[in-house]
Amino acid sequence: MPKVSVIIPTYNRGRFVVRAVDSVLAQDFPDREIIVVDDGSTDDTAALLAGCQNQIRYLHQPNAGVSAARNRGIAAATGEWLAFLDSDDEWAAGYLTKQMQRAGQTPEIVMQAADCTFFGLDGRAQSYFEMNGAGAEFNGQAYLKPAEPFSFVLQHAPWQVGSTIIRSDALHRAGLFDNALKISEDLDLIARVALQGPFGLIRESLVNVHRRQETLECLTLQARNHPLAARESDERLYHKLAQIKTLKSPQRKTLNTLLSANRRAMGNLMLASGRITEARQRYQRALSMDHSLKSLGRYVLSWTSWNQPRFQ
Repeated sequence: MPKVSVIIPTYNRGRFVVRAVDSVLAQDFPDREIIVVDDGSTDDTAALLAGCQNQIRYLHQPNAGVSAARNRGIAAATGEWLAFLDSDDEWAAGYLTKQMQRAGQTPEIVMQAADCTFFGLDGRAQSYFEMNGAGAEFNGQAYLKPAEPFSFVLQHAPWQVGSTIIRSDALHRAGLFDNALKISEDLDLIARVALQGPFGLIRESLVNVHRRQETLECLTLQARNHPLAARESDERLYHKLAQIKTLKSPQRKTLNTLLSANRRAMGNLMLASGRITEARQRYQRALSMDHSLKSLGRYVLSWTSWNQPRFQ
């Protein structure tokens, strides 16, 4: 049984997936298996991967989405740890060695994430931990183990599953990727795994993550081009997490605060497009979850101000 199972889902990314696979093959950590799940590609993915067929397990399935592809890889995996990599990204040299060395030093953890360098649609490079605010929590240290993993994950979303390793048994206890979620499926899984035990973070950037213009909108474009739909997806995610019966009071409070802020943001988007009544309803629902002065102020002003596009 390998120590690590590496799962790479791909769909019509033949020109990128070979580079992703090569970045795993170049790792100096030999105790691993590589599972590539082709989610119904119609390009030259299969032909391009044929050159490394002796070094990977190649699985093909009808197109069902990235979560279904990852779940297929999880079902086929035999490793103690699961590591994920998107087919258009790549790991830095030493990624697996550094992840597993740190995991060995903190054997109580069930999940560990490294920082990554995020290349946006404009090509600009950013630290992902700086983008989601997790970087400030390190206080100059190289490693961080949050006291309350679930709340930390939600408060510092989004996350990159491609820079995260997860114990296989912890993931199976938490449940697989949710095929019904089209946005934030990474956050959903990582939040649920964070309820299974301690979570470690490595400050060093060990993964390159790319966002590109493609035939199918990437999640970054979906959130930018359809902000209300993205917020509605977040609403469904928070409601789903709230159904977990083992949540403690501080964890529920975190969820309520985030749900309230999300509803307020939805109200702002509706207000800016002239949907006054719907916006007001969102502000009311925000107040019902968390008695925030921000939500109260938006609700009051929705009755008194009619030049609504200035609301942000």
